[in-house]
Amino acid sequence: MSTQDEKGEVRFQGAPVSDGIAIGTPYFLSPLPPEMVPEFPITTAEVEDEIERYRRALFSSREDLERLQSDLANEGSVDAVSIIDTHIQMLEDPLMTSHMEERIRDTHQNTESVFRTVIGEFEKRLTETKDTFFQQRLVDVTDLSKRILGHLGAQEKLAMDQIPPNSVVFAKELVPSETAAVQATRISAFVTQIGGGHSHAALIARAKGIPFVASIDVQKLQNTPGACVIVDGVTGEIIVNPTSTTLRKYKALKKRLSAEYHQLQEEVHLPAKTLDGRLIAVYANAGEIGDVDQVHRYYAQGVGLFRSENLFLQNPEFVYSEEMQVDAYSQLLQRAKGLPVVIRVFDLGGDKTPPLGLEQEQELNPLMGCRGVRFLLRYKEVFRAQLRAIFKASQEGPVKLLLPLISDVEELRQAKQVIEEVLRDFPGLSKIPLGCMMEVPSAILMTDAIVQEVDFLSIGTNDLVQFTLGVDRSNASMTAAHFPAHPSVIRLIRMALLEAKRAKKPIAVCGEIASNPLFIPLLLGLGLEEFSCSPRFIPMLKRIIRRNSFQDAAALAECVLQKQTSQEVSKILIDHYRALLPEHQGAL
Repeated sequence: MSTQDEKGEVRFQGAPVSDGIAIGTPYFLSPLPPEMVPEFPITTAEVEDEIERYRRALFSSREDLERLQSDLANEGSVDAVSIIDTHIQMLEDPLMTSHMEERIRDTHQNTESVFRTVIGEFEKRLTETKDTFFQQRLVDVTDLSKRILGHLGAQEKLAMDQIPPNSVVFAKELVPSETAAVQATRISAFVTQIGGGHSHAALIARAKGIPFVASIDVQKLQNTPGACVIVDGVTGEIIVNPTSTTLRKYKALKKRLSAEYHQLQEEVHLPAKTLDGRLIAVYANAGEIGDVDQVHRYYAQGVGLFRSENLFLQNPEFVYSEEMQVDAYSQLLQRAKGLPVVIRVFDLGGDKTPPLGLEQEQELNPLMGCRGVRFLLRYKEVFRAQLRAIFKASQEGPVKLLLPLISDVEELRQAKQVIEEVLRDFPGLSKIPLGCMMEVPSAILMTDAIVQEVDFLSIGTNDLVQFTLGVDRSNASMTAAHFPAHPSVIRLIRMALLEAKRAKKPIAVCGEIASNPLFIPLLLGLGLEEFSCSPRFIPMLKRIIRRNSFQDAAALAECVLQKQTSQEVSKILIDHYRALLPEHQGAL
């Protein structure tokens, strides 16, 4: 959507991905032409030479990535270092090594064509799932394959270092390595048509402090003449040919936000304590082992949610290899350095069905089918192997188990039975705390019974909103309807908090609203004392907690609970936010 005033100023509305304000010159990044991969047969005598050529391409790709990783480390871009580390690990995957070499020997085809076929098959499997994590891994695989093909001489490379200084880069889509190679002092902002806040390109942009707005029709904007463009990474607005008044306003806002960011980083070591002295626990969510380093950087009190299902994407056989899992969980606990780690056991099935050859029926509605704990109870050997691996690794540090998508007491008891069976093989093991995710209304309504079966609870608000409102959160056209400010969602959260408190069991919120500045005071007022969110949001989370008194937050919650629509709730939360952080007036 775009608007134009009488002075020639044109505004486009997109989706904010990385905060910040940028003022620069538009630069349109033209996509490379489709890769032309040569295909021809090779003789038996040439096979080993082709394999050696492929190994050199992998080696050169690793050198590229290690150089890039070193530069990112020098910049202090910890998130970006972790993402590039994922690409380096992918180079060691059997899919990229032994499987590729076997295919070259079997097919007697040149390396480029075999590589393109193998990667194409893997990309097809990833495409078949709608989950955003899998879609991001598809982008990573495509990104890495282009790098390898480039070293095989079959793919041209984009020269990001040749972009003029102070450029606002417009592109249909960005991949992680392109974003990581950019110098923040050279590129002012990114604007893309495709991409979202969970993409690795977005995470790297945030790590580098580069504003990023997505969901913009880049072609339409390219046809809008302009020598100056403003990117508002807070609201998602793009302004071409700004008036002098608009320009002055955004220059002042940019200066203010820059000072605010540095202030937040200086405060991150401070505790999350309310004005009236209540200490709140803040934990970090993690999807990969490298993410745990952020726990220490942001002074979190541990890992509140480790998404173990993410690990198998680095190797399709991960869920079947107990040895690999022991190694992974041991590394995880070692990096935590004695802080507690909550490992959510594999949350598979539904839209996250792994391409592992399991005999699974096709489901008409996979989100409502065999997923979460149901998947684990159907494929118990997968469940048992993971439990054994976690128990073996538990000597490396304090660990807790978290069961995904519990919907009733019976399946919780069945899962506990499997856990107890596996525990018999570990007679000397001390008790490992067990918790369950509260993600569906049926679980929330049975909190009083469920809480008696476990040691702690964790509310997953992303799925809770989806199942309460009947809105598919992966459906882009339903984004406006998938909003946690709905009174029904808030009442369900309150119900779970009250029952956990009554049973004197700890309960955390680990969904996206735990890091949303609008909802943090409300959650405090509802009685939440444990937050778990992505590490990068911890500085702001702590600041908002320190700006609130528990008494004021409770009054806010009481007011919200009287409202009957999302719009009424949103207005109250926004007004409270503006009063709480007046320095952010231009951000909403």
